[in-house]
Amino acid sequence: MNQLYIFNPDHDLALASDSDHFDAPLSAKQFATDFSLLPLWYAEKYSCIWAERVDVEWFESMKKLFPQFKDYRIVSSYDDVDAIRPWGWNKTIRRTLEKHSVAHLPTVAQLDALRELQHRKLSIDATLYLQSIQNDTLRLAKPAQLLSSNEIAQFVENHPFSILKAPWSGSGKGIIRSLGSLSENLRNRAKNIASKQAGIVAEPLYTVVQDFAMEFRCENGQTRFAGYSLFFSNEHGAYVGNWLATDVQIAERLSRWINQSDLLRIQEKLTAFLTDRVAPLYSGILGVDMFVYQQDNEYFVHPCVEINLRMTMGMVARTFYDTFVETGKTGTYFVEFHKDSSEISQDLQSTLVVKNGKIQKGCLFLTPSNANTHYCARVVID
Repeated sequence: MNQLYIFNPDHDLALASDSDHFDAPLSAKQFATDFSLLPLWYAEKYSCIWAERVDVEWFESMKKLFPQFKDYRIVSSYDDVDAIRPWGWNKTIRRTLEKHSVAHLPTVAQLDALRELQHRKLSIDATLYLQSIQNDTLRLAKPAQLLSSNEIAQFVENHPFSILKAPWSGSGKGIIRSLGSLSENLRNRAKNIASKQAGIVAEPLYTVVQDFAMEFRCENGQTRFAGYSLFFSNEHGAYVGNWLATDVQIAERLSRWINQSDLLRIQEKLTAFLTDRVAPLYSGILGVDMFVYQQDNEYFVHPCVEINLRMTMGMVARTFYDTFVETGKTGTYFVEFHKDSSEISQDLQSTLVVKNGKIQKGCLFLTPSNANTHYCARVVID
């Protein structure tokens, strides 16, 4: 099968817009251009990666380091495609592909059903489902769906330290934090979100100790666990990077706070929930974001912060580690923005040591750069 992978990072914004004429902001367009070749690191064998401009020299240098790439191609057209694998499906990417006469696209009705599934109420339902697990690890206040400005004001008044979330959002976007009070500007922003998306989701603000995720794959109506992601966010909740390690090493790190048996029970219950609610309508990768938090000098896990029905940076990190890093080694995967492209120093790659297609140590840039590049993906193996 001739599969074509496309990196469309504006997916979450396009999903919230729900328009096939959505025009992404310039930052998202820049991100898409700079990271167009990122799918190389997670695509299946014999696949094609779409890029508006093909950096032949960079690709050839990667093939010399990693023989895994001998069966991949980079293309700038949509010809002879059997299946499309975008970062995420929405009406915007469908319209783009339809204009290029690509066949076998999901219908508008299918995308409507998929969008409805990606409302944050799915995360709320999953959280309530997981609370049936009888242990002391889970202790959560029920997230609330607020429909009016009065409800928002009342919730913030009753929960001075709270977080408000747009029903359709992800990757730290559409998030409003109330740190004791909500300014007039943020209050108006919350009202605007509630007006445009028929409500807003609210919950108390937790003291986060460690972000992580469980990645899953839905296929043929079934769901299976695909690995752990231990990731880092900035003060605004935006993704920064991942710790690169085996699933066993990640589970061991999380066991500092949470029993591994409890993590396994969460995984099993989520698999059942996703098989029932998601797998009949969705095929592909999805990530369930979680975190360990501290309360009253004890540690607990929030088992379902959000569910992303799309490819995730956590799964990129998981796949990259399993495919291109020597087992047992650890490192970090970074996604970075540089206002000045000259700050992206490819000289760091002089430290790279690769043997039989596996990185033993050093720095590697996963995306090419030039004078117009502002975003880069970088890994450092200890």
